[in-house]
Amino acid sequence: MTELLLNSIPLRIRALYTLIRVLPVLSWGISASLLGLGFAYASNTDIRWLDYGLILLLIVLIHGVLSHAYNDREDWLSGTDQTSPGILSGGSRVINLGLYNLEELSWVGKSSIAAALLVGGFLFWEVGPLILIILAIGFWSAIAYSCAPLRLAYYPFAGEWLCGFPAVLTCAAGTFWVLTASIQPVILLAGGVHALLAIGLLMHHHLSDIPSDLGSSPPKLTTVALVSTSLGIKRALLVESFYFVLALIMGIVGTLYFHPVLWVTAPTALGCIGAALNTDAEDIPSITQQEYWLYFLIIGDAVVKTLLLFYCQG
Repeated sequence: MTELLLNSIPLRIRALYTLIRVLPVLSWGISASLLGLGFAYASNTDIRWLDYGLILLLIVLIHGVLSHAYNDREDWLSGTDQTSPGILSGGSRVINLGLYNLEELSWVGKSSIAAALLVGGFLFWEVGPLILIILAIGFWSAIAYSCAPLRLAYYPFAGEWLCGFPAVLTCAAGTFWVLTASIQPVILLAGGVHALLAIGLLMHHHLSDIPSDLGSSPPKLTTVALVSTSLGIKRALLVESFYFVLALIMGIVGTLYFHPVLWVTAPTALGCIGAALNTDAEDIPSITQQEYWLYFLIIGDAVVKTLLLFYCQG
């Protein structure tokens, strides 16, 4: 398979595209970065589009390639991806499809670190040493989430709060900082709101994997798996609903005290709550259908906010 990958450019492109998993990258990192772009434009910043393009490249390299390469590798080794019945969950399935093996995934992860450092080096020259903090948070989130000895995704609350939340917040605030050389409270709040929506989506994403996660070695005790074993599978839907309610509250506060564009959060969060409550947590097609709806809502939320920020400023 390695020889085939090395000698087949279309297969290499297909393998990398499959590994990246476009919808998660769009809904988490790129959507958050759009918010940073929108608020930077609204603050009368002359956008340096090359720098913004490099930020997007960093997001794809770290969240799309590095994070997913190591997550696929570790979840295959623990056994959860091998038995997951999920359609959108259970990893990118590049191993199942024979596109990468474990050794190749490790190589891809290391190569993405090198590429991200190269891009970060150019931004270091452009905007200064604080880019190293952005890189450090990105690397931490991608590696600590999946890899031993921390493997934070395998513990309730740890993966989302110690890796997911700071990663999404940094995509928004880091983009704003690269473009404006400053940080404002509104981008921290907007990034935090998007991070809560993204974590709610992640909790929904984990629903399909609960049986395989609990049967893996070591057991992958996600927050929804913990609630499922304690209170029943149907109560696991309350976890994502909780994060969507938090996003709703933060959006209302942000609208009243920071920026009116954050009103868009209200219909988005309410739609996400509706999708959660309309999910049959024991039915894979139902989980999948509602997950697609969540992707649409959360990506759409960032796009609408960004367009409004550009339109109102223009």
